[in-house]
Amino acid sequence: MIRQGRSSRRLIAATGLLALGLVAGCGGLRDADGTEAAIAEQAATMPGLTRGEGQDIGSVARNGLLMSPSVRESASAVSASADEVRVSRAALFPSLGLSLGAGTGDAGRGDPSLELEGNQLLLDFGDTKRAVTVADLELQINYITFQKSVDDALVEVARAYDAVAVQADLLKVRRTQLAAMRELETLVAERAASGATASPDLLEARKRLQAAEFLVHDTELALAEARDRLTRLGGQARGGEVRIPPGACAARDDSDAMRIARLRLVQSELKLERAERAQLPRILLSPVARSQSGDDGVRLGLNLGVDSDLLQGGALTARANAARNSVGGARAGLEATKLDADLEARKLQRDIAAGNRRIEMLNRQIALLGETRSLYRSQYLDLGTRQLPDLLDNEEEYHNRRAERIEARSAILASRLQCAVLERSLRQTLGVSGNSLYGFPLAPDAL
Repeated sequence: MIRQGRSSRRLIAATGLLALGLVAGCGGLRDADGTEAAIAEQAATMPGLTRGEGQDIGSVARNGLLMSPSVRESASAVSASADEVRVSRAALFPSLGLSLGAGTGDAGRGDPSLELEGNQLLLDFGDTKRAVTVADLELQINYITFQKSVDDALVEVARAYDAVAVQADLLKVRRTQLAAMRELETLVAERAASGATASPDLLEARKRLQAAEFLVHDTELALAEARDRLTRLGGQARGGEVRIPPGACAARDDSDAMRIARLRLVQSELKLERAERAQLPRILLSPVARSQSGDDGVRLGLNLGVDSDLLQGGALTARANAARNSVGGARAGLEATKLDADLEARKLQRDIAAGNRRIEMLNRQIALLGETRSLYRSQYLDLGTRQLPDLLDNEEEYHNRRAERIEARSAILASRLQCAVLERSLRQTLGVSGNSLYGFPLAPDAL
């Protein structure tokens, strides 16, 4: 009993010494490195994004980012990628394992034994470093995706904020139209009562009045839905006009999509290099301390191992072929992304120019229809030379063109918001730049 007690104490002491030596090199969470360190360094100089207290677009934009589930999800993906980099990098540092076991038979382990073993990678011809780089590239991709989700959320909130104002303006137009149609219906009813006009004219006037009532009803519903959407996205129901300064709206070679495509290509090339070198050996150094029941003392040793994957049932070749195909796909994706970026910029420029021209045309037509309103009224009511349908058609067209002008301005805003994203000026315009969110800077150039 005394002998076993001494043996146990010596085992514990030796185990403790070996553990302390290895834990000094492999214990704890290591400091940020690479992309994670660059992101953290920039975020440390920025205040955290806080809620907006006003009802302006800047406050709604802040609240929209804080409330956005897609932004939160993207931020979580960045944090998870940073941990994956740590996991890959951990293979470069010592590891420590403890095992307790016993067995029976000629090939068994025999009496109970306690074994403490460490491992240190000495050489793997750069495979682990390539794995770390692949993980770091994935972190960069997820970080850029986070920045893209921020821009998408800002665009969505800004459009929802503008949509409330658009529907409110449309409701004013439709109510004005309803009032005009009600006035005309009253005048026609008076003429019909005096026998100055036929009953079909009265029926036509009432039909147009009911159509105007439906338009008011539908617009009221659309306004309520727009307010609900803004409440969900930005935390308030009051919207307003969003002013985005016009810009060049040119495609950038360092856009988010282009950077992600380039990173995907580099990542696929590294994966191909790893697959082609998968059969290269790995050399590991393994100190070990072992104590078996009944032994007087602890046996120490140092092992040197060489591992190599020679055959895996065709998996090595298949993995290399898959990586080679991924490289080809990434190159094609890069070219397609560049083409899409150019086409998107051209479309935005075209849409803005066409929208401005359309507004100019609508302004001229609204002015003309406004002049013919009074003329047609006089011709129908005073002179009797104009048919009622002509008067009603002109009235409807006048208000419809006013509604189209409001919608055209909203469409131009949507294009300008996307242009601001391309030019990386949207955050500055909405007043959210210079802050950090979930520990990440609201700046796309942190890498």
